[in-house]
Amino acid sequence: MLVLIIDDHELIRKGLVQALQTAGHNIVGEARTVAEARAQLLFTQPDLVIVDVNLPDGSGLDLITPLTKFIVLTLGDDPGSLQLAHQRGAAAYVLKGEPVSHLLSIMDQLDNSTYHFSTPALPVNRFDLTQRELDVIQILQMGWSAKEMAAHLFLSEATVKSHLASIYRKLEVKNRTQAIMVALANRLIAE
Repeated sequence: MLVLIIDDHELIRKGLVQALQTAGHNIVGEARTVAEARAQLLFTQPDLVIVDVNLPDGSGLDLITPLTKFIVLTLGDDPGSLQLAHQRGAAAYVLKGEPVSHLLSIMDQLDNSTYHFSTPALPVNRFDLTQRELDVIQILQMGWSAKEMAAHLFLSEATVKSHLASIYRKLEVKNRTQAIMVALANRLIAE
């Protein structure tokens, strides 16, 4: 697999190069900025790009294209960055605190096309959703009306609507689609 590494910290880049080469991957380039990365992407045509979110001249997320597999490697577990990475088509979102074996495992799965978007192990209920709200959000992705959800959960329609309003407020979203995206990205519900 031809790999391009984009990170503004030389220690991280060099450590990744060594670990990935030891595991048998071919490093075709390195970049520390968005501008350098754009040039490297054109010149090297990698199979996989490992990119940091925060670069000196912009966001690594702006580099993600559907033509190449991207693994976002970052220090923070920012839900906004995670959601944006998923929306733009990143293959995975990995925290820099994870062991190298985790990154290598993801790369192997990507090479075999058996991998689906992965998120870091974030706290399951970081939004302080109640158990009943978690029940509602679990079935939200089924596309049911509030009346259908109410029947399934043995609640009144008004109660389901109240739970939905609370979920939207806590997740800081405006509609079902956004709620489902945030819930998926934060492992509140299964794909």
